[in-house]
Amino acid sequence: MDTFRHAETDTRSERPPAMPWDTYRAALLPQWQSLLSSSPSEREMQEFLELHPCLLPGATDNIGPGGHHGPSFSAVIRQPSLKGLGPTRVPDFMWVRRDTGAIRPICIEIESPRKAWFNKGSRTPTAELTQAIDQLTEWKVWFSSPENQLIFAKTYAPSYSHRPVEPQFVLVYGRDAEFREAHSPHGSPDYMRRKRDHMPRDREHYFTYDQLNPEQEAEDYATLTYKIDQWSLHSLPPTFSTGHHLMEMSKIIRDPSEAVFRTGFMSVERKSYVIERWKYWREVALSEHAHFIAVGRE
Repeated sequence: MDTFRHAETDTRSERPPAMPWDTYRAALLPQWQSLLSSSPSEREMQEFLELHPCLLPGATDNIGPGGHHGPSFSAVIRQPSLKGLGPTRVPDFMWVRRDTGAIRPICIEIESPRKAWFNKGSRTPTAELTQAIDQLTEWKVWFSSPENQLIFAKTYAPSYSHRPVEPQFVLVYGRDAEFREAHSPHGSPDYMRRKRDHMPRDREHYFTYDQLNPEQEAEDYATLTYKIDQWSLHSLPPTFSTGHHLMEMSKIIRDPSEAVFRTGFMSVERKSYVIERWKYWREVALSEHAHFIAVGRE
């Protein structure tokens, strides 16, 4: 007979609240635009997106068939290891979205916003773009192995590991200015934009950095790292709430303190509260009870 436990959500009005989404978005967008305007390196983009995963494609179910149960652990995974690929061939980010039919990993390659899509005057892809697209091909080959799919499912979506793995592949590259009349180095920027839009192959999705926007669905999504059978919490957004969605992540992350205290736009009181509630939801998740009923965001 199934046993149910009612997990106690915190409805106290005096609890320190998470930053509202609209406030966070209003603070984030100027920082994002300032970073893009500074001609940043790929490393700078990686570090910023690790702190703000709501900007990444796939934060919602808008890539491929979707994954309506959300991503594994309510998080994006930074530079996830794929067994057999070298350290320079792994995705920069990966969502592992899930639904009743499949596990749907979304592997993301980011390149510098400074890089050009096409050679000036020849209409041919740059060598840097060709190399970036080859990264996606490497991942396609890796996922084509049934053995790799099984290892992947057990590692990144253990509760769904009996389901097929159906990956999607994302490239974030360059700026829209290359395809705008006033700034383009090309004689026919509109033609080059249309050529860019026709380039993605099966299960591929290409974006410029200007096409990335904060997605509210990701306001509770963290950034995780997985290395050598060990999970660690890299960062949380200031909008992060502490409800029952925390149970899956708290099973693999015992103590979030280091990442919580790095979180920007979050008060000291809120940081302490998140750590306290994290411990509570971990206890619930590891309880002997098989089923839980919980309502509320905290």
